[in-house]
Amino acid sequence: MAVAKKALLIEYELEFLENQLQELKEYIEANPYSQLADRMQSKVTKNGGIVLVCVANKEAQRKDLTQALKDYAEILRTVDAMREKDEVKKVARGTGTVPPRMQ
Repeated sequence: MAVAKKALLIEYELEFLENQLQELKEYIEANPYSQLADRMQSKVTKNGGIVLVCVANKEAQRKDLTQALKDYAEILRTVDAMREKDEVKKVARGTGTVPPRMQ
């Protein structure tokens, strides 16, 4: 019983990590380094005037993308290791077929 729950947990973790990989990949592809620009937003002052404020400069966005790439690589290594462990367990357990002479 505990083995079945653990197997389901590993499958769930793999699925979750694969979804995270897909999200990070889409984010990185949607925000290439060459198209980064300072993001400006207007802010209302207490006197009622409007001032442009830099919400995120190029450097901060570049740092975020670099961190996302590092996270992507780390998650990818983790997923590969988990898949490898799972395959080793499947090989160790065998195919689960009963030989004809035993039937």
